[in-house]
Amino acid sequence: MTWRGMVIALSIGAVVPAACREFTKVPVPELVVSPAALAFTARAGGAHPPLKFLTIFQAGTDPGRWSGSADAPWMNLLSSGDTLPFHLGVGVGTEMPVGTYGGIVTVRRRDIGDARLIPVTLTLTTATPLDGRWAGVRDTVLITLVLKDSTGRVSGFGALEPRDRAVAVSGTYAYPNLALTLLSGRDTTRLTGSFVDDNTVTATLTGGGYAIFAITLNRQ
Repeated sequence: MTWRGMVIALSIGAVVPAACREFTKVPVPELVVSPAALAFTARAGGAHPPLKFLTIFQAGTDPGRWSGSADAPWMNLLSSGDTLPFHLGVGVGTEMPVGTYGGIVTVRRRDIGDARLIPVTLTLTTATPLDGRWAGVRDTVLITLVLKDSTGRVSGFGALEPRDRAVAVSGTYAYPNLALTLLSGRDTTRLTGSFVDDNTVTATLTGGGYAIFAITLNRQ
């Protein structure tokens, strides 16, 4: 090999490939909407049930804006858009025949191309439904109940204060009257009441430390 050839070979061998430069992709904050679904139960043609709320926020600290829409005429959103975070009220109507209806609330972040679809179910019945969450407060007494009615047989759970007692619920319901047993260990409280309107029950508590105690329950 000639001297000139040796120089060329050494020059080629000395070439060091340039290091690859990696660019870290900045993660896009996630749009979060909670809960993932809403369900309403009401009497066909009766009073509208109370609003339910969607909590909308962005993972991280991105103070962006959201927009929202509903795809069914019986749904109503209290806002069509605002800044994050936000509690969005969702209402439903009852001016339809008995049946089960479904719709979608869509929440979007248009600037980042993100969206969440929230299914909404509305069940309309012939009589005022007992299903759902109820709460009442008077003086120092607070009662919260989550009830399920199965052809007049009631089950559920809840809490009763004072003494912060968790209770198991059983009983009967024949519109407009209900008779429930709230059981907490060996402590038994009786709740009897009747509907005033579709979303209000007047009730009396007895036992469990209550002689006779009147309280109003409101659908939540």
